[in-house]
Amino acid sequence: MAYPIIICEDDMVQLQQFEVLVNNYMLFHSDPFEIAFKTQSPDEVLEYLQEYPTSNGIYFLDIDLKSELNGIDLAVKIRKIDVQAKIIFVTTHDEMAPVTFKRKVEALGFIAKDQDPEEFRQEFYDTLTLAKERIDSIMTCQNRCFAFSVGNQIYHINLAEVLFVETSNVPHRLDLYTRTGKYEFYGNLNELEKKYSSLFRANRSCLANPQTISEADFGRRKMHFGPELVRSFSLGKAKKLRTLM
Repeated sequence: MAYPIIICEDDMVQLQQFEVLVNNYMLFHSDPFEIAFKTQSPDEVLEYLQEYPTSNGIYFLDIDLKSELNGIDLAVKIRKIDVQAKIIFVTTHDEMAPVTFKRKVEALGFIAKDQDPEEFRQEFYDTLTLAKERIDSIMTCQNRCFAFSVGNQIYHINLAEVLFVETSNVPHRLDLYTRTGKYEFYGNLNELEKKYSSLFRANRSCLANPQTISEADFGRRKMHFGPELVRSFSLGKAKKLRTLM
């Protein structure tokens, strides 16, 4: 699951600085952040969102954009398009913070540009981390995201990307297969079945996502997730699988 970042800053030097900060952050984090769009123009942000509707986007906005629309105006319009937007103002106009509350922008952060560069960098990164955590929490609550941990790292995979989870040959470990790869982690299949109601218990050792099954062979009781990825389902599960596909 990618975390789209959109930046709007009228000063080209600062716009490039924000891009460098995001790219440096991504070097040390395994989560798939991406700068989906960057511009000096608020109108171009709205045009982009009209052409590429975005959900749970992370928006870094200046307030004074030297345009008919200021950053707060832009944030109001963004909120109407991307209801779960994580809006972060990066500006010298910290006196405008009360206005964002009055206009119900629900900004996640308000980063002052005129602070020590190291403090600015750290606050930028901390706010980006917080935005990701908020997005992950929302998606998990909506049962749209599959969460698991490997060591101290927590991963979140869009459920639409999940093929199936099955027990591993290693005790207490599970193998997760997605559209883009395979993950191994410690877990319990019974607990996952209770947590993710959209997953189907195909057999004692496999939880499958019915929405990602490309073909089901009910005669041979086989689920196909692609040309080379096939798993079996129990005889008693056939009727339920038919209703789910």
